[in-house]
Amino acid sequence: MTDTFTPPSYREAPDANWSTADLCDLALQDPAWGLRVFPPAYRAFGGRAWYFGQIVTVPAPDGDGAMSLARLLAEPGQGKVLLVDGRGRAAHAILGDRMAGMAVQNGWSGIVIHGCLRDVRELARMPVGIHALGAVPNRAAVMPTAVAGTQVTLHGHTIKRGEWLYADEDGIIVLARRHTEGKPTA
Repeated sequence: MTDTFTPPSYREAPDANWSTADLCDLALQDPAWGLRVFPPAYRAFGGRAWYFGQIVTVPAPDGDGAMSLARLLAEPGQGKVLLVDGRGRAAHAILGDRMAGMAVQNGWSGIVIHGCLRDVRELARMPVGIHALGAVPNRAAVMPTAVAGTQVTLHGHTIKRGEWLYADEDGIIVLARRHTEGKPTA
């Protein structure tokens, strides 16, 4: 692939008129939306604090949660969000500027890491949503290749591949379906 991916302008998207607060209000009226709200432990690090997309789950590998996301981020993201379980460990970073650059080039909407990242200054300039628990400067000495899975469990919530993640300045939520797909069925 020789062409650089240019992220779409959300302002021109027909479904860009949402906020996590509004989606939470909608889901309170109908539990079939399957609302899950992440705790306010995550910080926005990317150049976009507002993003959404269908979820690709990455369960933690055996061990301390260290992994390389390069292979997954090299695949076409098609506006999806990579949800990574790094076991919440602060011992090492899971994402840095090179992998985040791959996410931008390959059309990922965002990355949420239940763990840490690095290269904060560079990440803030990239047109991609990135949330993590914190930042540390080092990476693990051994980083097994991350593999997409069918689900992850974070903060007592099971989140499945194909569900929808929404993030903005108020926080991060997960819905069972895209908010524009009408009323979900139980």
